[in-house]
Amino acid sequence: MKNNSTAGLLAALDEERRASGTADPDSGVVRETAPDGSECRIVFARCTEQDAGSVLRAETARADALGHVLEWKLYGHDVPAGMGSRLRAAGFVPEEEEKVLVLPVSEGAAAAFEAPAYDIRRAGDARGLDDVAEISRDLGRRNVEEERRRLELSLRDAPGEMSVHVAYVDGVPAACGRVYYRPGGAFAELAGGRTRPAYRKRGLFTALVAARLREAVARGRTHAVVDALPTSEPTLTKRGFVCVTTTRPFVYEPGARAE
Repeated sequence: MKNNSTAGLLAALDEERRASGTADPDSGVVRETAPDGSECRIVFARCTEQDAGSVLRAETARADALGHVLEWKLYGHDVPAGMGSRLRAAGFVPEEEEKVLVLPVSEGAAAAFEAPAYDIRRAGDARGLDDVAEISRDLGRRNVEEERRRLELSLRDAPGEMSVHVAYVDGVPAACGRVYYRPGGAFAELAGGRTRPAYRKRGLFTALVAARLREAVARGRTHAVVDALPTSEPTLTKRGFVCVTTTRPFVYEPGARAE
């Protein structure tokens, strides 16, 4: 991928989203389903004014029937306009808006995130995932064991498509982050960055970004992408990431209905 303009990056991201999951033959929405079937995420959709309502009804009915949580990733450049209002009316609950940030990856880009030399390991077994769960519990996150199970299944079933990195301080798991590689894609997708409260402001977040960028270079990826909350956006943009659009997750729980 040679075009680093915003339009070119968005087109490349959309192409990877279309190829990342399973496209519905009727509506064209692309779904990614958790290995255990407990969650489903719509990562690409191009509804029209005429069919948006019927697509939403079909997706919520499907979630009700299968009993899984449904997340609709709404991007700032998605169409039609007003999808956020339509999602709310269909029973989806919006979460915080994030900035979609992109960075061309290289050894130099990774070096910009260098921090103190922490002990960073890839979590490739049950013990490593236990450490990720420990970090998550300390942050008060919900459904920690369910997430741990999904990560374990992902590493088992598609080990080349995800890496989990854990940073340790004096042997204690202090921070973690994931990186995803869609088969045949150009992007390395950073996600799941977490630091335990007692270990914040020590450079662990940037050290984990550097580790994942170095891995992305080794894997032949040309760009890194991350959906950044306001807490992490300044650190990332200061070191070269640029915003190409926004995204906001809308979450539907099985059986939910608009008031």
